[in-house]
Amino acid sequence: MEQDDFLKDDFLREIIKRSPLEAPSDDFVDRVMAGIQVVPETEAVKKPFYLDFRGAIPYAVIALVCLLVIATSDLPIFNWLPGKDYFMNYLLPSMGTLMATLKSAFATKFVSWVVLISVSAGMLYFIDRLFSRRTMV
Repeated sequence: MEQDDFLKDDFLREIIKRSPLEAPSDDFVDRVMAGIQVVPETEAVKKPFYLDFRGAIPYAVIALVCLLVIATSDLPIFNWLPGKDYFMNYLLPSMGTLMATLKSAFATKFVSWVVLISVSAGMLYFIDRLFSRRTMV
């Protein structure tokens, strides 16, 4: 079957039969090739190490959470790890002592505001540098 057989209308069939096939001009390929611009070659730039490090952060956080859960559990398979008793009897009181010491060191409003602003500004700067680094080409 040819394309003309698919047409049901006689008028359209006759128009298609009479119309010649269009062909590109003789210099079409030369004009197209002249219009293609040469792309400058880019040199490969070595990625900084923190770009690979940035992808490992979620896995490190998951691993730390899993280790914390395992370390504070009293499952028999993990008898070689200190369980909840160690966490409750030794680690938490030590953390309480550390917090009391830090509280007395930063008791004045001036010192606490300076530390609060410094820590938050440092975290914002670090997050900005880590996650919005421009790519080098």
